Amino acid sequence: MDEKIVEQSMQLILYAGTGRSMVLEAVKKLLEDNDVVKAKAAITAAGKEIGKAHEIQTALMAAECDGEPVEKSILLIHAQDHFMNALTVRDMGLLMVQMYEKLEK
Repeated sequence: MDEKIVEQSMQLILYAGTGRSMVLEAVKKLLEDNDVVKAKAAITAAGKEIGKAHEIQTALMAAECDGEPVEKSILLIHAQDHFMNALTVRDMGLLMVQMYEKLEK
């Protein structure tokens, strides 16, 4: 297996997983301390981690579009799953904060 793809896959998993965990923690903390501003800031920070994963994904797609062979492996597919899950959790976390904010008014 291509070592570069393994490294990129592991980084994708790391950044996406960290971002996902940060969003979930932000929503949990919101329920504990009712601080919407803090929750939004935490989700923004999580988005930066997820953004790092997005940069890796974009680099892989760009390489493939440029004709470079990108080895598809179960590990890379797993990494993509983590990334897509992190995006979904981030989006749902933002919606939850907005809903919480609206219900508090």
